[in-house]
Amino acid sequence: MARTDVVILGAGGHAKSVIEALQAHQNYRIHGFTVAASDSETGSILGYPILGDDDRLPGLLAEGISHFILGVGSTGLGFPRKRLYGCACQLGMTPVSVVHPRAVVSRYASVSSGSVVLAGAILGAECTIGQNVIVNHGAIVEHDCVIGDHVHIASGACVAGSVKIGAGAHIGAGATVIQGVTIGDRAVVAAGAVVVRDVVAGSTVLGVPAVPRHDKS
Repeated sequence: MARTDVVILGAGGHAKSVIEALQAHQNYRIHGFTVAASDSETGSILGYPILGDDDRLPGLLAEGISHFILGVGSTGLGFPRKRLYGCACQLGMTPVSVVHPRAVVSRYASVSSGSVVLAGAILGAECTIGQNVIVNHGAIVEHDCVIGDHVHIASGACVAGSVKIGAGAHIGAGATVIQGVTIGDRAVVAAGAVVVRDVVAGSTVLGVPAVPRHDKS
């Protein structure tokens, strides 16, 4: 079976998780990494070479390396991930999605291009995962959820049924979002927070129950 060569954009800690997910699939072969121009890293990560900065992408495309996935995580707003994803797509590269075989994904769930679902994650029936989304280790996205593009649902977070999460939002590690809540674009839910009502776009909430950051004493 022919294998698809994939370049990973970004070489941080999240990239190591992406490597393991790709290695678990026989249809992908990791070509290497590119890094931001501001980084001077050389060498390799888990045995795969750093090929240069992101300016190498047009050359890689000319060499026939046309598929990519992001190795950049986020601990807050996902603007760098969104920008890098958009730049690669504009060059004519094709994003791949990968679901680790130890994730549990309903046959009725959908995962869009460029997204990563890592080991231990659970996706319920008729949940929809947008483009360039991270569903990190052990995160749960229940039935009928709609997750927008460029969202990061961090390790151990639990998103209950029928939740809507807007583009570029970040759900922190171990956070809980109760059923039916809407979280606006670019909102940040802090680690360990419990969200019991809608979250305004662009805001940050934290605590149990979660409240906007400026409301915390």
